Amino acid sequence: MRVAASQLPLPTTTPARRRRRASAPPTAAPRPPPRALAAILRSRVIACLRAQDSETALQAAHAAVHGGITVLEVVMTTPGVLEVIEDLCRSYPSLTFGVGTVLNAADARKAICAGAQFLMSPGTVLDILHDLKESNVLYIPGVLTSTEVLSACSAGAKVVKVS
Repeated sequence: MRVAASQLPLPTTTPARRRRRASAPPTAAPRPPPRALAAILRSRVIACLRAQDSETALQAAHAAVHGGITVLEVVMTTPGVLEVIEDLCRSYPSLTFGVGTVLNAADARKAICAGAQFLMSPGTVLDILHDLKESNVLYIPGVLTSTEVLSACSAGAKVVKVS
């Protein structure tokens, strides 16, 4: 519609005076996007790490960071995931770390307490989405269909993961 409107011919006469609209009441400034979203957009890659134990996860994560990865997700099913996230956040405070396969609000809270800057799920978990609405932690729900994309965005998702 915008493209079509921009190609309409311009009026040749000056339009009649328009009524002045009453100015809208001031609204609160929109919240800036979470820092993790900016990091993801800069990086253009989210490396995903799944390991059989926390020591392997930690070694792999350090190797990934040394290889240039700046945004790393460690899946919740990795044993010791919260300790891995805590260690990574302490060791590399300028990088972005998150937890994936977060399936409920309780695990989301634990991941955030460990330092996760973003959370990912294989589907849209509305409890997590609503809990993080006013948070600086980014929630990335998984979607598959256009209906799921629209539902997640309508519920407040800033970005989605197509599963």
